[in-house]
Amino acid sequence: MSAHAHAYVTCDLVIAERRADGTDHGDLLSALVAARDPQDGGRGMTDAEISDTILTVFLAGTETTAGTLAWALDLLARHPEVEQRLHTEVDTVLRGNPATHADLPRLELTERIINETLRLYPQGWFLTRTVTHDTHLGRHPLPAGTSLAYSPYLIHHRPDLYTDPETFDPDRWDPQRPQPPRNAFIPFATGARKCIGDSSRWPRPPSPSPPSPPAGA
Repeated sequence: MSAHAHAYVTCDLVIAERRADGTDHGDLLSALVAARDPQDGGRGMTDAEISDTILTVFLAGTETTAGTLAWALDLLARHPEVEQRLHTEVDTVLRGNPATHADLPRLELTERIINETLRLYPQGWFLTRTVTHDTHLGRHPLPAGTSLAYSPYLIHHRPDLYTDPETFDPDRWDPQRPQPPRNAFIPFATGARKCIGDSSRWPRPPSPSPPSPPAGA
């Protein structure tokens, strides 16, 4: 049996066990099994559709994560001053303990380093989309069915969107500094087919300003 076939057989066995179990385990597989399409009479996903989704997430979430970490380590090795700041933050926040999800909001420099790595070296450097209905892109008519190609890498390196775009500068993501337009940072793509690995915290929105004191206070 080929590795490809073995992967699908394994997925089918896991899906069958989960359907028979009927328990919500709070994970992606439970969400896929329970999903219903209200626009299609409440139809659920078939085993084949769930298998395709699981393998897509598995494959897209391993190579891309490894690639991003590799580039982050390379950038830190070339910028020892940022690496030292990272060590200081980790030592202060974690105090020698393994990181948990609850620690992430306090690892602010760590988040900025990952953002900057994703900006400089997005894993999906070249992506495509298909126009679903007749529209326009600027002055250019785009009939339904038109294939579009765009590059997050090129967008992330535009000097009109980023100051010194070739420079590794994690502090550009400091919420106290001006941030790029919403669609100028798209390492996870955008739109209805945006990668499930995206987080609404990237980039972190600026902190709201404190309210002004009442007049005469």
